[in-house]
Amino acid sequence: MIRPARRSDFDALLRLVAAYYRFDSIRFNRSTTGRALRRLLREESLGRVWVIDAGGALAGYAVLTYNFDMEFGGVQGIVTDFFIAARYRRKGLGARTLAAIRDYCKSRGIGTLELQVTRHNRAAQAFYRALGFKTLDRIVMDLDV
Repeated sequence: MIRPARRSDFDALLRLVAAYYRFDSIRFNRSTTGRALRRLLREESLGRVWVIDAGGALAGYAVLTYNFDMEFGGVQGIVTDFFIAARYRRKGLGARTLAAIRDYCKSRGIGTLELQVTRHNRAAQAFYRALGFKTLDRIVMDLDV
C-alpha cells in the first residue's frame, strides 16, 4: 500500500534513506539527514513523503519537494528521493508510487514534476522514460554554501 508517511515511520524511513544513499553513492550523514527528514515530516509546506507499506515493513519511499520556476508556470514538484528495496522491485510499485505523486500534484495545481537520475543508472532512466519523463538538455550543478 502506498500511503503518506507518518512521523512514526521515521526510523524505518531513515534506514531506507541510508540504503538509497549507499545505492546511489550519496554521502549520508545520519544526523543531518535525520534532522531534515524530521522537518519534512513535520512541515507540509516543504513537501511530502510517501512510503510503500508492505504489511509491517517499508518496501520503499519517495520524497516530493517544491520549487517555484517561471519556466514551468509556477510551483514545480521535484522528486528528490525515490527508492524501492531490491526485493520489492519489478512488481509495479514504482509506477504506482509515481502515479500517486502525479495525482497529488495535479490536485494541487502543480503542472510539472521533475526528478534526477544518475547517468549510470540506465534501468531507472528507461523506467522514467516509459512513464513519460523527458530528458532536458541541461546538467545539474550545485554549490555548498
